[in-house]
Amino acid sequence: MTFINNSLWTIAAAAAIALAGPTPAKAGFYDGKDVTVIMNVGAGGGLTRSGRLFTNTMKNYLGKGTNMVIKNIAGAGGVKGMNFFAEKTKPDGLTVLWGTSQQMAQLRKLRGVRFDLSKLTVIGAGSSSYVSIARSDFPPGLKRAGDLLKVKKMIVGGRGTTDGLGLWARLPLLILGVDYRYVPGYRGQPKMNAAIRAKEIGLLSTGSTGYFAFYENTILKSGEGTALYYHSTLTPDGKFSNPGVFPPGLKHFSEYYKETHGGKSPSGPLWEAYKWISRYNSRPFGMYALKAVDPARIADLRGAFRKNLTDPDFLAGWRKAQKTDPNFGVGEEVDWLLKEFNNISPAALAGLKKLTASKKKMKKK
Repeated sequence: MTFINNSLWTIAAAAAIALAGPTPAKAGFYDGKDVTVIMNVGAGGGLTRSGRLFTNTMKNYLGKGTNMVIKNIAGAGGVKGMNFFAEKTKPDGLTVLWGTSQQMAQLRKLRGVRFDLSKLTVIGAGSSSYVSIARSDFPPGLKRAGDLLKVKKMIVGGRGTTDGLGLWARLPLLILGVDYRYVPGYRGQPKMNAAIRAKEIGLLSTGSTGYFAFYENTILKSGEGTALYYHSTLTPDGKFSNPGVFPPGLKHFSEYYKETHGGKSPSGPLWEAYKWISRYNSRPFGMYALKAVDPARIADLRGAFRKNLTDPDFLAGWRKAQKTDPNFGVGEEVDWLLKEFNNISPAALAGLKKLTASKKKMKKK
């Protein structure tokens, strides 16, 4: 009798399940949610453009109906946005940072730094190369490589004291022995482009996105500007990579130095600082999350980031903007950027201190 009762119960339960229809798939955490993307740079610049391009397709791999909402918080060369992210963000996986990680600012313990990079983790980080551009008519005129060494007081523009663009603009001048005045406060490449065209500044640096978006077909095409040299990744074997995106004939800064110094290679604390930046700023931008976020959410973000790297629409947009394929590392492949940047030689640290302590600075008008 018991056997019959159990059978009847089983049949009844099966019938009820059948009438209810198939069990719906378990909804993903990010389905239908908004993810805020803090960008510690100004709107309209190269880094914001690359971030919009990336997140526009990455959201499709996070969940059904997921949206990624950009929020630009610029200031202090990226420190303001990083402080906001570290202090105001809940560790719920619904806010990430796309921007510069600010290793230099923390390493130098600069005033105003309230974040701790050991409390962040890398979702993914991209490799970039940079180029320094100067006005061709900056006195006494920059027609040949050695002319830069004749400049008495170069006016350099940038975002802040420790932002990558400002470092790439100023540090080579210190190594070359070129006197300069630094004008910080330009929030994004559109404003820097306007400043150099208006002759407010004579020299700046830009990443490859900014190069193609703002300079290739403007002051460089017209001859108002001159691309001086480029900066790239220092690989573990001690060599500088060739990004292959800039015009043929444009040399890496190390080669430019040799050309203007009778074949002699650069050396000293400032050069050690340059190599440190080339190593730890080799992947100068990316997506970051608070380390306190649930590991499952970190895995979701990293998984979506990785899948996006093969998305056809993303690849087409990136190649059009960057003139090259994307070069990103994901998760543990690049987490060393936040774990090892304190491994700096005394000589390199001395060079960085000299650079960031320089009083060759004036406020933007």
